[in-house]
Amino acid sequence: MEKISFLILCMMVLASCSQSDVTKESSKDSESVENVIMARRSIRQYTKQTISRDTLDQIIKCGINAPNGQNRQAYEIRIVNNPQMLKDISDAVIKDNKDLSLKPGADNIFFGATTVVFISNDTSYDMSQIDCGLLGENIMLSAWEKGIGSCCMAFPIRLMKESKTCAPLIQKLGFSAGYNLLYCIAMGYPNENPDAKPRKEDMIKYVE
Repeated sequence: MEKISFLILCMMVLASCSQSDVTKESSKDSESVENVIMARRSIRQYTKQTISRDTLDQIIKCGINAPNGQNRQAYEIRIVNNPQMLKDISDAVIKDNKDLSLKPGADNIFFGATTVVFISNDTSYDMSQIDCGLLGENIMLSAWEKGIGSCCMAFPIRLMKESKTCAPLIQKLGFSAGYNLLYCIAMGYPNENPDAKPRKEDMIKYVE
């Protein structure tokens, strides 16, 4: 009987230790997530170092695990890390926008990023743009955790869609019928370390 009681006591102690370890690990994970969120910056200067396919796969996997309405996953993603295609898109846009020029040191309209993730939304679902936003945030946070910078961009997409010269390149992205090219995320290894810009807090109110 004493042996049984001793075994039960040991099991209770082990279970308690195990639960404590899980709690500590969960606390570390939460702290890590918060640190990534608070440290992330929009990057507009990149090195020429390319991102490996394995790393991109991990980042995109985090993206598609974002919450989305009814699990419809109402988006399509196209990843372009071919420098020639990024240059072709840039040349096409600049051809139809004579006043537009590349940022100094950049070789494309995406701030010289080595990879651009194009995101489209399913226009048949009225909440799909929200899902695309959640998807993009996960992508950018996952990238930052891996030392990769990013910048969420809408202006180049507007120029691409307005450019007749760029139309074949948009078609080459191969989005399905009924999907709208919404925005893109420029990605690459950072060549700058910008400070955080102030955030407004006066628009936050608790409603009793």
